[in-house]
Amino acid sequence: MTIVFRPKVDRWLAILLVGAFLSPWMLAGWLTYRGDEEIALVLVLVGGMDLLLARALLWPMRYEITPEAVIVRAGLVRLRVPYSRIQRIVAHHPLRDLSLRALSFGLSLREALRIEYGRMRRPNWLVIAPEDADAFLEAVARHDPALHRTGPRELVRIQKENGHEAAKAVHARRLFGDHGA
Repeated sequence: MTIVFRPKVDRWLAILLVGAFLSPWMLAGWLTYRGDEEIALVLVLVGGMDLLLARALLWPMRYEITPEAVIVRAGLVRLRVPYSRIQRIVAHHPLRDLSLRALSFGLSLREALRIEYGRMRRPNWLVIAPEDADAFLEAVARHDPALHRTGPRELVRIQKENGHEAAKAVHARRLFGDHGA
């Protein structure tokens, strides 16, 4: 069974994006009014390419929880992160957690989640912003028993070895605190 989550979109960010996409056409209109049709035509083409690129990379956006993996779909892009590779999912703060290794597929800066996956020492980051972050975290936790809620917006991989928590899980609990499930 696949559970689909829609992205949360901050209103101010949506207005900013719409303004950025409309600005070449508004400038082209002003230049046409002034008589600079050649430059206006170039701006109309640039604006069309911007919209085509945004359509190909942003819309439609959704996050899917399947029995095998978390799948992020944004336009023509499809990213699949198997549960076994997820190290943790935490609240993402864009100003504090600035990183070049983060792929962002979320249009909300306040409600974003960061999926850390891959290698334990230096994981990759995938930033998403589902409308219902708590339901998203619960759905992921149901599919992988090694992922446990350790905070209000946090899932951490805790592996057990011979009935005891692994050393990296104990270390993670010391670093991030044990808030319970």
